[in-house]
Amino acid sequence: MKALIVYFSQTGNTERVAAAIGRGLEAAGVACRTVALADARPEMMAEAELVGIGTPVFYYKEPTVVRDWMARLPAARGKAAFTFITHGGNPVNTLRRMQKQLGRRGYTVVKSFTALGYDSYPMYFKSFREWGRPEADELRLAAEFGERLSGEVGRFREDRNFSRPRYQFVGGAYFFRSMLCQGGMMKRIFPRLEADEKLCTRCGTCRKNCPTGAITMGPYPRIDDKCMWCYLCERICPVQAFRTDWEPLRKKLKI
Repeated sequence: MKALIVYFSQTGNTERVAAAIGRGLEAAGVACRTVALADARPEMMAEAELVGIGTPVFYYKEPTVVRDWMARLPAARGKAAFTFITHGGNPVNTLRRMQKQLGRRGYTVVKSFTALGYDSYPMYFKSFREWGRPEADELRLAAEFGERLSGEVGRFREDRNFSRPRYQFVGGAYFFRSMLCQGGMMKRIFPRLEADEKLCTRCGTCRKNCPTGAITMGPYPRIDDKCMWCYLCERICPVQAFRTDWEPLRKKLKI
């Protein structure tokens, strides 16, 4: 069996989990290829008999770059798939939504894996307590998950009554927040990203690393509507030219 693992990762958390799952698959005798989402090509999907999709959780859901990529997947017919996520807060209905998105393209999710990862969101720097995640034990569990996957795929193929994963719907306040954090509402709620032209050296680091290609240089960084509010540009700028004020939102949320 050939497997393909596609992952999106900014801090390296999800990449480490992807690598661990890949090691587990290989230990079970599965030929596995692991690639970053930006490098994944349609022909890779066609060659694989098992496809894995991994992502961090942004704003209680999979980030837009992952969602849009899944929507463009080449159509399949009952191809086995698995999902995995890393999260620092509450993932709410991320796995449930990914299962539905993949199902629309003809992929059947046979199993999922979750792991804690440290939260790099700027507003939580002072309050988050999961630094250092995922830990060695979590990566070991990820590898064990990978080893078991070939068995799950076998059962899926052989058993007409194969029980697909059921993800309990999460409602309440967290669901409300997940619905709130999208579209134009983000512009109203979260700090605006702008580069201080007095500090910016126009090195292009932000443009080169923006996961959605939302930044252009003209001659200073300009951010368009493809921005998914990950604030990576603010974190990696070598001269800290991006300035954002999180204090009003911290006070409102009592963080």
